[in-house]
Amino acid sequence: MKKNIFLIFSIFFLIFYAFCSSDFYTSITKVEYVSTNKSLRISSKVNADHLQQALGKKIDESGFDTALNRYIQSNIKISVNDIPVSFTYSSKNHDGSVIWIYYEVSNVSDNISSITLRNNLLIDKFPDQQNFNNFIINGQKKTLVCKKGNETGKINF
Repeated sequence: MKKNIFLIFSIFFLIFYAFCSSDFYTSITKVEYVSTNKSLRISSKVNADHLQQALGKKIDESGFDTALNRYIQSNIKISVNDIPVSFTYSSKNHDGSVIWIYYEVSNVSDNISSITLRNNLLIDKFPDQQNFNNFIINGQKKTLVCKKGNETGKINF
């Protein structure tokens, strides 16, 4: 009986340890159309430690913003109505264990019928990374998940 209790306790402990010690590899990106500015405001919430590992720089190091801008420019691609658009990095906000990254697409038409997004943030460094992308376009809310092997998706409105 003691042997069975010990065995059950050991299995429970191993399962508990596996769940507690595992890291979650996720980001959340919000893409919102602002009709008054005719722009897409984009914010991404990313794990600070993971981002620092991917960039090879600490948040407080000189050149972090430049490296961050270069990283998001190469890992985020956006098309509106099947036309590629560029975005401008605005700023970042370090908030505990996460970093909020803000960027914007200017001169966007009111008539958005589709958005294609490639969100490859951290996927090259962490194969289990999943990037959740929430869109709010002209009152419609839609979600797209990007992960390894499926980094690009298209949302129709």
